[in-house]
Amino acid sequence: MSTLFLIGNGFDLNCGMKTAYRDIYPGYVKEPSESNIIFNFKKSIAEDINTWGDFELAMAEYAGTLKNEAELLECVRDFSSYANDYLTAEELRVKKYLQDANVMERATYEMRESMEGFYSGFSHNIDNIMQGRAAGYVNIMKVISFNYTSVFDTIFNMMRRTIALNPTRIIHIHGMLQEDPFFGVDNEAQLAVNYPITKRTQRGFIKPYFNECYDHERVEKTVNCIQEASTICTYGLSLGDSDLTWRNAILTWLSNDSSHHLFFYDYRFANATYKTISEKMDMEDEAREELLKKWNVENPEAIMERVHIPIGKNIFNIAENWKSMERETA
Repeated sequence: MSTLFLIGNGFDLNCGMKTAYRDIYPGYVKEPSESNIIFNFKKSIAEDINTWGDFELAMAEYAGTLKNEAELLECVRDFSSYANDYLTAEELRVKKYLQDANVMERATYEMRESMEGFYSGFSHNIDNIMQGRAAGYVNIMKVISFNYTSVFDTIFNMMRRTIALNPTRIIHIHGMLQEDPFFGVDNEAQLAVNYPITKRTQRGFIKPYFNECYDHERVEKTVNCIQEASTICTYGLSLGDSDLTWRNAILTWLSNDSSHHLFFYDYRFANATYKTISEKMDMEDEAREELLKKWNVENPEAIMERVHIPIGKNIFNIAENWKSMERETA
């Protein structure tokens, strides 16, 4: 048995990094553009940044206003290049902070507490199941990152060293900054276009196609990690339509074995309040019913009791620990 963590951008945000698309756009749209295609593209983003909250899906929609795939790829590549540089600067800023021994000590402590106790607080039944399979043992944990940054990797491997475990390489399914970061949708059907699409666009804006062409091994490793896990915890990750392949893989994993449990951290419920435990359980029921409906699960009753959404609980409060340290030393 093993525990698998799927880490998304919510982790970087919890580290105080400004890595949401809405953080990237203000600087991007102000960059001078020699191309009219890019000028109009930036103008569209600037006119209503809120509609571009998810760049990949918004780009797939905007593609329908373009004349051909060459224009689509021009926009994708221009934004990707800027985003790569922007996110690299954010990553370096936080990694510089982590060079302070006290900061790193707080960060590794918070990470260990979070990973060991991710399942606690639901019910005694869940506690007993997870304790029985040693779900909180760091040495049986694997991680797949959906982030381009490697801040999680840095803290995770330092944590492993502090408890005498060897560092381990984390799978970055969408690539890493300065290497192969990839922005795109899940499949060609999500592109709202009437013009022909060739392998250039498939390779340039369709995630599964790019991975098959560029690094099939990381796809195989990700599939194996999911299949071998007995417990999966997602954090800061919506598993929306742009990651449909992996959402479906997790739903299949849940359906194939009645002992599998999924813990899905949703930031909307992190600070929720309740008066009684039964009220908290009602809130969780409503949250997972909403989630499985959004995911278009045909038979939600079959997996409902094995999907857990924390209510009034958060983990990986990295930046909060830093702020606490700053107050103590002020």
